[in-house]
Amino acid sequence: MAGHRDFAGQLENFRREAEAVAQYVYADMSVQHAASKSRKLLNRLNRTPGFWLVHGAACQAAAYVALGRVFDKTSKYNIGALLDAYEASQATFSRSALATRKRDGQLADPSWLPDYLDRAYYPTKSDAQYLRRRVETYRAIFDRAIKPARNKYLAHRERVGHVPVQALFSRGMVRDIWRLSTFLLALHEALWQLFHNGRKPVLRKVRYSVKTIYDSESQGTSPHEYITGQTKKLLKFLASATPNNTLERAVRHRGPRLAAARSSVPAAQLNR
Repeated sequence: MAGHRDFAGQLENFRREAEAVAQYVYADMSVQHAASKSRKLLNRLNRTPGFWLVHGAACQAAAYVALGRVFDKTSKYNIGALLDAYEASQATFSRSALATRKRDGQLADPSWLPDYLDRAYYPTKSDAQYLRRRVETYRAIFDRAIKPARNKYLAHRERVGHVPVQALFSRGMVRDIWRLSTFLLALHEALWQLFHNGRKPVLRKVRYSVKTIYDSESQGTSPHEYITGQTKKLLKFLASATPNNTLERAVRHRGPRLAAARSSVPAAQLNR
């Protein structure tokens, strides 16, 4: 079977892309949220504003480009190709195939395996239809909110100047990129659980609000919550650390400064 049609290979590539998108988006948005709620932190970040502006711009550009790879219909490895491989590989989800995976190289069946296989879920055509409908819902969000800026500004400079570029980015809301990020994680989790554990592919809700995740006492292990937690630790350290005035004098200049609620890309901004 061609490599790009192999379901396991498609699923692993999709995992990498989904995790990358989530980490780029939430690493940037966590900084924005933290700076908006703490004047002290904002002042600390403004000791080195150039770095944080570049950090935000790089994260947003990387997220948009990665989302483009996921939804690009011409790529061999995209969300459509993943579902094509899923539908073409139904034997991969049979009872015998699942049994082989659960044996994990053992010669004899574990005592629990027959009962496990009896309770496992084996997909039907309706599952593929359900997943495709969900993908099309989020593809419409991508086409409206992300694709114009990705294709006409980030990947190719078809638009220049603040007003035309701003118009591209203003087609989307911040919530759109949160929802796209977490949808990809939910889809990967559903297909991974089906493949490895024989569970029905249901797209479960994933909390996506940066404010909710950042302000929680603890963050989960999913990629977007993990990077939010890591960013929170860094920013708490920066807010509480004793300033190095020698370093401050060395880097002080009259460059751009961060605003309390800034854009991820200095020249463009998603709607709030």
